[in-house]
Formats: sequence, structure tokens, C-alpha cells
Amino acid sequence: MSGWPVRGAALLLAAAAMLAELPAGASQAAAVHDIVYAGARAIDPETGLDAVRNIAVDGDRIAAVSAAPLKGLRVIDARGLIAAPGFIDIHSHATTREAAGYQAKDGVTTRLELEIGTWPVSAWYEAKRGHELLNYGTSAGHTALRYFIQKGEGAAGLYALRDPMEKFGAGEADEPLSDASADRLAALLEQGVREGAIGIGSGTQYAPGVTRREMLEVTAIAASTATCLFTHIRYGSLVEPDSSFEAVQESIANAATTGACVHVAHINSMAMRDAPFMAALMRAAHARGVDITTETYPWGGSVDAVRSHFFDPGWERRWGVGVDDLQSRSTGKRLTQVEFDALRAGTGDDGVIMHMNSEATIAALLADPSVLVASDGGRIEGPNGHPRSAGTFARVLGHYVRDSKTLGLADALRKMSLMPAQRLEAFVPAMKRKGRLQPGMDADIVIFDPHSVGTRATYGDAARYSEGFRYVMVNGVVVVDGGTLVDDVSPGRPIYSKYRS
Repeated sequence: MSGWPVRGAALLLAAAAMLAELPAGASQAAAVHDIVYAGARAIDPETGLDAVRNIAVDGDRIAAVSAAPLKGLRVIDARGLIAAPGFIDIHSHATTREAAGYQAKDGVTTRLELEIGTWPVSAWYEAKRGHELLNYGTSAGHTALRYFIQKGEGAAGLYALRDPMEKFGAGEADEPLSDASADRLAALLEQGVREGAIGIGSGTQYAPGVTRREMLEVTAIAASTATCLFTHIRYGSLVEPDSSFEAVQESIANAATTGACVHVAHINSMAMRDAPFMAALMRAAHARGVDITTETYPWGGSVDAVRSHFFDPGWERRWGVGVDDLQSRSTGKRLTQVEFDALRAGTGDDGVIMHMNSEATIAALLADPSVLVASDGGRIEGPNGHPRSAGTFARVLGHYVRDSKTLGLADALRKMSLMPAQRLEAFVPAMKRKGRLQPGMDADIVIFDPHSVGTRATYGDAARYSEGFRYVMVNGVVVVDGGTLVDDVSPGRPIYSKYRS
């Protein structure tokens, strides 16, 4: 008799699994689930399901996706709405609770800081435990770590790294590493990955002192740990030398040489009108066995600082823009040459949005089947921030799917859920349970109205919630309920690499 409870529990679990798969009319309707979404148009990017279904959730998992009626302690009428896997944003600098609310209202259930990363890794995860609205994870920050090492690994270095997007001191960023520092960098990057970091993040363009050999060696660490390098490539420029083309070729060569996974961040804001060609170049390399991918966000502007390296003399030709394409993040107005010169000289807030991409460029990137969607969003910084922080995924669904018909609904959902999950799942175990609307998967679910979904954020009025997402669920907990953000829940869980799962 002592073995009965264990055997009984195993039998109950097996029965529950079988019931979840039963066809219409079977006895699964007798089960009473925690939550049931009734009558939704369910779209699963992996199986190709696109049909009216009832979706049951028990605890933190999807229990059933069924044509048969289902009973629940709470039954939500989802007729006329679309149910899909929650969106996975692999490029999010949105670290605050406020920003998480905007992302939840945009359909995001998992946000990952992979392009820049952070340090120290364990401390970053520990500080978030139990406090997060959305699932969260980070890479080990190459650019941050090299600065930390150059500052002597002391309190000053740690203070400067309190924010992953903190601008590094120009002196350190411009300097190559010594051999001893390079060895120390390698050891700490490996340590970060083994503490659970999702690969290595490198803001290469922010640190001109990063040599090509250093980048090759960092890519090799991603290969040796069987994770991935997430890179803000070395150059953003339409002209040679030091062009985006050369930077993409460097990433392809490093991936081919080391056998590493390499993911290039926001190719739209690095290659401008040449971005579709760069995406095609990476797609061709991938078809030949090089593990390289890229992403885009659905906006034509990027965020920059006038006093950065990006605006060194000749910037107009490199970026393909002029002063009147720069919008102040302080005033919301386009700059004049006098205002630009004053900011460059060191007076005033020099943050700008640079409008460098046409609608045709963004549409071409979204239509490319190999390009996934990510936000590059950050903190919500008032009306003159970048609208991508509040409205990336809804903009894809509203503007590019419904209105312009640039891509189909199923393709868009795949780019925002399944594709990022599959990009990471080889070394991030949790991703095997995300990006799918299937029994046994994590209950990260979005329910939205296809007729009203869209972004309200725009340039000059950026701090606006997206609309159309009626219900958003994270690990079985409703965080957007009837279109209203739920304030008193924190269901987000850490997402680790395979070394700490």
C-alpha cells in the first residue's frame, strides 16, 4: 500500500494528458479547469492549427485545446477573438515595472535582454525574483564586462553597470584589451553563461576598441558553451569602408569559422535601405549551414545620441539622412543645423530619434520569412520616447497584417512567438514549452481582437498603451483582464540557459 499514492498520482497525470488530446465529443468535457477561453479562433504556429477551439488552462500549463465544450472555474467568452501563444521579445531593454505593463498590453509574455546583456548575471536574476510581471532573462554582457575589467573590477565598475544600457566611458570603450584582460574577459563570460545567462550580448558599435580578433574570440566562447552571440554589429553605414555590409560579413565569417550561433540585432536600424539585402545575405549563409539570423522592429526610426560616435563627421552619407531627419527626444521637434551643432558641442539633452527607414524597407524585412520581430524597446520616457517601447507587436498585427497586408496573420504570429522560441530552445530549455498553443505548453497566451488590435503610440506621443489585447496570460495568471492591466500580480519567471534550468 505504501507505493499507492505515487502510482495513483502517475495514473492521474497520464489520464489528464490523454484527456487533453481527446477529440470533440469525448469525456474531457467533464473535467473542470481553472480557466477556459471559450470559442476563440486558435492559431498555433507550430502545428498550423487555425480553427475555433476552447482552450483550458490548469495551473501554469495549457491543459486542452479542444473543439468539445470545456468546463472551467472561470469561463471567458472569446468568440470573435484570436488566441495565440504569448509573444517573446528577445531584444528588450525595458527593465521597469511600468515598461512591463506597456509590453503586456502589447501582447508580450517574455522579455529578454539579449543584445547588450548585463553583469553580474546572478545578481541581475536575483534582484528580479518574485517581482516581475513578465518572464525575464539576460545574456552576459560583453561590452559591459570589458568596461568592468578595464575599471579594475571594483565598485566604480559595478556602479557604472547598474543599468545594461548605461553609456560606457569613452576612454575605456575606445581602448583595445590587453592579453591579460582578454583572458579575464573570456573567463567571466563563461562564468556568466554558466550562471544561467542566455548566451553573450555584445554592443560592439558602442565600443570602438573591440578588435576583430576580440570579436572572433567572443564568438568562439558562444560556440564552446553551445549558446549564442547576440550582437549589435560593428558598423551602421551605407558606405565603405566601415560599412554595415562589412559588419554583417564579419558576423557571418565568425559564425562560420567558430560554428557558433550568431544573432544580429535590429538589422533595420543598422543597414537602413540596404537592410533587406543584408537579411537575404544572412538567409543565404544560413541555408549553407552558417547559424546566423536577424530581426527587425516595425518602425522607421532609431534612437541615438548626437554626441556619440554615430554622428562623427560624414554621418549624413553613412546613415543616408540629414539634420531634418533627427527628432529631439527632449522637445519632440525636428532639429535645425544650429540646434544639432549646439548639441554636438555639448549643450542640452542630445537624445534623438533618427528617421532613416522607409515604409518599403520595413515591409520588405517583415515579408522575409527568416526575419523575426523584436522591439528594442526600453523604459517609457514620456511622449517623445520611441513608440517601439509601447507598440511593436500590435503595430505588426494592426498596420502590417490587417491594414497593409504585408504579411499574413499566421506568419506574423510565428515571427513573434514560435520563431524566437525555436531560435533559443537548443540551449534554453524553457523555450521548448513556449511559442506554442498546445496541451502541455506553458500557459503564456494572448487573446486579441483582430479588428481593433493596433498601436496607439506614435512619434511625439509614445507613452500610449496598445489596444486590442483583451486577455494576456503569463504562466497561467491573467495579467491583462478584459483589456485592463492587472496591477497586483507578479507571475514572471526567470528564463535561464541550459546550465541553470
